[in-house]
Amino acid sequence: MIEPLAQGVDVLIGNPAAVRAMLGVAAENDCEVARRIAGRCGCRVVALTSREVLGAREHGWSAVIYDAATGSLLRSRRHVVRVVDRVGGGDGFAAGLIAALVNRRVPAEALEFATAAGALKLTIPGDFCRVSAAEVERVLQS
Repeated sequence: MIEPLAQGVDVLIGNPAAVRAMLGVAAENDCEVARRIAGRCGCRVVALTSREVLGAREHGWSAVIYDAATGSLLRSRRHVVRVVDRVGGGDGFAAGLIAALVNRRVPAEALEFATAAGALKLTIPGDFCRVSAAEVERVLQS
């Protein structure tokens, strides 16, 4: 378990399967998973991605963000993506969320920006998200 590394982090980013495997936290829904992580590890914010496999090359991509201080959970819009490469969507999400939070976007905007960045990465071959903030913004406008 990597729980000692997660103790007291400000923002924990993951997906339900990874959280279950690495932290031993599972629940019926994303909201409860996020609440349990925040309570157990003392995280200020917990963000979880969700991939829904619709077909071999089509996935639904969304996320949630939980604010421990307010107890609020926000859900992103769901993107239906024609997948070119499954690898890197979570990393694209994490990079987008970190960039948005550092640039002081409110949680709802940060979540949508991050989710769009992760969805966009799934349409690009390779494991690196080589897109600009402007390209992510265009996905948000569509």
